[in-house]
Amino acid sequence: MAIITLTTDFGTRDGYVGALKGVLARRAQDTVLVDIAHDIPAGDIAHAAWVVGTSANEFPYGTIHLVIVDPGVGGARRGVIISSSGQWYVGPDNGVFAYVADRRSSAWAIESTHLLGGASRTFHGRDVFAPVAASLSRGEDAATWGPATQLTGELPWGARPEREGRVVHVDRFGNLISDLPRSEAGTSVTIAGRTLALVGTYEDVASGELLAYIGSAKTVEIAVRDGRADRILEAPRGTAVRPGGAAGPYR
Repeated sequence: MAIITLTTDFGTRDGYVGALKGVLARRAQDTVLVDIAHDIPAGDIAHAAWVVGTSANEFPYGTIHLVIVDPGVGGARRGVIISSSGQWYVGPDNGVFAYVADRRSSAWAIESTHLLGGASRTFHGRDVFAPVAASLSRGEDAATWGPATQLTGELPWGARPEREGRVVHVDRFGNLISDLPRSEAGTSVTIAGRTLALVGTYEDVASGELLAYIGSAKTVEIAVRDGRADRILEAPRGTAVRPGGAAGPYR
């Protein structure tokens, strides 16, 4: 039985998610639908990329991930199908797949939309991406929808420089999540003029103190015990996180 996940910025008050699920119920019968998130901030491609990048690989081999955070709908951006590490992805080529696609991935442009009949220019999630995901769940060849292609979408901060990370996500707790991996972090990191020793978890510092640690995505995260690091540091996404020198809890 196929699994299709849904990640969107649609929210749940307007019926857009219901429309997606209606299409999938018609076209992908006996398929399990799993909601990953529908409260992605509107048009926030980078947020969506991190959510998909840190959740998709937890699903069984062959899962199809439908990702619709698409501020350029109806414009020049392409729709794509991606096969990467045993998972399938369907959505716009605008950067939402930055953390799941690499040089070993395969991608196809979605060009044969004439197979779908008339599609709204402003609701490709319902009229293009959901039917394509349904076709994959039925075992249809991705090449049915268009030729092999290379992805062009990317995140605002581009590729990560060696031995340097950036804040790439701020979670609902105010934790600053970077893309600096454990292997490059050393024993401390510097962010926004402060050097923080890497510790194990929140209980290693006093309430109200900043801390750095290796998070569940195996990258450096910055937090405040019983507080919000985003408010203390005022370090937006894109802020550099670098391996640091000697450090106390912070300075």
